[in-house]
Amino acid sequence: MDAQRALLDELMGAARNLTDEERKVYKEVNWDDKDVCGFYMVRFCPHDLFVNTRSDLGTCPRIHDQKLKESFEKSPRHDAFVPKFEAELAQFCEKLVMELDRRVKRGRERLAQEVEPAPPPPLTAEKSEQLSVLEEKIKNLLEQVESLGEAGKVDEAEALMRKVEILNAEKTGLTQPQNEKVLLLAQEKKMALCEICGSFLVENDALERTQSHITGKQHVGYGMVRDFIKEYKDAKEKATEEERLAREREAEDRRIQREKSERSRRGDSSDRERHRDRDRERDRHRDKGSDRERSRDRNGGRWVDSRMRNGRNGGRDGYRDRRRSRSPARHSQRR
Repeated sequence: MDAQRALLDELMGAARNLTDEERKVYKEVNWDDKDVCGFYMVRFCPHDLFVNTRSDLGTCPRIHDQKLKESFEKSPRHDAFVPKFEAELAQFCEKLVMELDRRVKRGRERLAQEVEPAPPPPLTAEKSEQLSVLEEKIKNLLEQVESLGEAGKVDEAEALMRKVEILNAEKTGLTQPQNEKVLLLAQEKKMALCEICGSFLVENDALERTQSHITGKQHVGYGMVRDFIKEYKDAKEKATEEERLAREREAEDRRIQREKSERSRRGDSSDRERHRDRDRERDRHRDKGSDRERSRDRNGGRWVDSRMRNGRNGGRDGYRDRRRSRSPARHSQRR
């Protein structure tokens, strides 16, 4: 019936049976409405896991609708809402597990405080007398066996040992019924505790009963809850680690870029300093050239000042006259 109703809802809409007046106030439900179960949208709803079990959580107060779930999965906002829904589900599941772990702890304490079986009741006077007679016979026979063994009579010693074994069996028969009852009582009380779902089990129980427990709703449900919590925490720790590594890589990239910039600035400063040195050297040579211009024209094996070469202070002729006036003897000889 529910499957047919869901099919009709999908084909004709959930408001197919409403009257005109009801349709006016009817509001279509979307997957992001607060009345829609986000747990069901993203993973599973814990209320669906323990139906008709000791851990039954009752009916979920919010809407579960496969059509809305499909709409959520196709929505462009799907990836943005998944972390929110998963965080809420993880919080709800952690509360369930905390309560379950408290029950498991109490059950473990109960098993630890289990009362040891009471000692067997004392034997009757008749059985006590029989037990004493048997013990005396066994003691005498063991002494004879030891003597025969020292004398080398092996066959006779073995025959007496067989009698000792028969007497020991009779001795055990006097106390065994009480001991069996005690053992059976201890076996009935020897229980085990399931660490997954907190259920009490009979230790070393039949395979069919153990398998039935493992495939039961409560065990499977709490297994899903615990697996989801572990998966969620592992994913969160992995994301945190990736963010940390990303921050470290960014910091390393910024450091490398900063070092490159500093090296580049130092290189520009060195280049500018070299250019300034060359400019200063060029200016120095230019100043020297402007203060004193020299010519490489030779005159009598001497370098001649450019002012003399250009005729300043009387020109070349004046220069000859000054030479003649300074060396009259040499002048007269040439004549």
